[in-house]
Amino acid sequence: MASPLVSVCIPTYNGAKWIGEALRSALSQTYEPLEILIVDDASTDRTLDVIRSFNDPRIRVEVNRKNLGAVRNRNRCVTISKGSLVKFLFQDDLLYPTCVEKMARLFEVYKRVGLVFAPRDVLLEDSDDPAVIAWKEHNSMLHTRFGVRLSEVNRGINLFNLWLARGFRENWVGEPSNVMLRKVYLEKVRLFNMRMQQCSDYEMWIRMMYFYDVGFIDEHLSAFRLHSASATFTNVHKNRNWLDMMWLLEGLLRYAQIRKSHPQIKRLRYLEAKRTVEQQIQRIRRRDPMPALYMLRSLADYCSYFLQSLIYHAPSIHG
Repeated sequence: MASPLVSVCIPTYNGAKWIGEALRSALSQTYEPLEILIVDDASTDRTLDVIRSFNDPRIRVEVNRKNLGAVRNRNRCVTISKGSLVKFLFQDDLLYPTCVEKMARLFEVYKRVGLVFAPRDVLLEDSDDPAVIAWKEHNSMLHTRFGVRLSEVNRGINLFNLWLARGFRENWVGEPSNVMLRKVYLEKVRLFNMRMQQCSDYEMWIRMMYFYDVGFIDEHLSAFRLHSASATFTNVHKNRNWLDMMWLLEGLLRYAQIRKSHPQIKRLRYLEAKRTVEQQIQRIRRRDPMPALYMLRSLADYCSYFLQSLIYHAPSIHG
C-alpha cells in the first residue's frame, strides 16, 4: 500500500532570518510523499523572497491577504493542507532527516493513534541570556513529567488523567515542531484554541489525548530554537498569556464527554481564576509592566464568553 501523504505545515511571519534553514530541513526528509505547505501571514520582511528562492515541486506557498495572528494562521495551515497526516514545523525550528518517516510509521501501524511526539533538542540563540538558559534547563525533557515510562503507543486517556492530576500547569509534550497529528482526528476534536496566546499547542495535545491514543518515539527528531525575540518570551514578558489557563479549561469544558467524566475540571477552573487574580495583584505590587488596555479587552472577552456559556450556547473557540 502507498504511504500516506504528509503535509509539513510551516506557518510563518517575518521569519526571513530562519525560514531558509527550516525549509531545508523539511526538504531533507527521508519520507515520501511529502507536501511542504508554507502559509505566510502577511510578512513585511524578506520572508517570501527567501521562500521563493527554493525550487522544489513539493513546496506550496499560500499568502494571507491580512495578518491573521499565530493561532489562526496555524488553523489555516491545517484547513488547506492536503495530507492525511499533519507535521508542523515552525519557522525557526528544524526537523532531523528521519523525523517524518519515523512518526508516520506509527500512524500506519496503529490506527487509533491521533498524535505522535518525540523529545527535541533546544537550540539557544542567546546563550548568555540567564532567562533563556533557565528555560532550557527546566524544559529540555518534557515527557518525563508524566512520571511513567512511555511506550511506543500509550492510552491517551491515561496520560490525560496524569496531566489533569497536576492541573495542566505545564507543557508535557512540547511545541508543534516535535508533534505529528492525524488530520481526520484533528478535525474531529476541532482546531487550535483561538483565544489563547501561548498555550494553544498543548491545549490541543490534551484534547487529542482524551479521545485518541498517543505515540511516542524515544529519540530526538527535531530542534526547537529558543531566543528572546520568540513568541514564547514575548507573550510571557508582555503578560499576553495571563488568561491562557482559563481558556484552556474552557476549551475542555466545551465537550460534553469531558464535563461528564471529569467534573473536577469545573472546580479547577474556579481555583485557576483565584490564582490568576492573585498573580495579577502580585504583578501590580512589583510594578511589573502590564498592558492594561490589552488586559481589559481580553478580560471583557472572557467574561462575555463565560456569561454566554451560562445563558445559552457560547461561540466557538476552536478554529
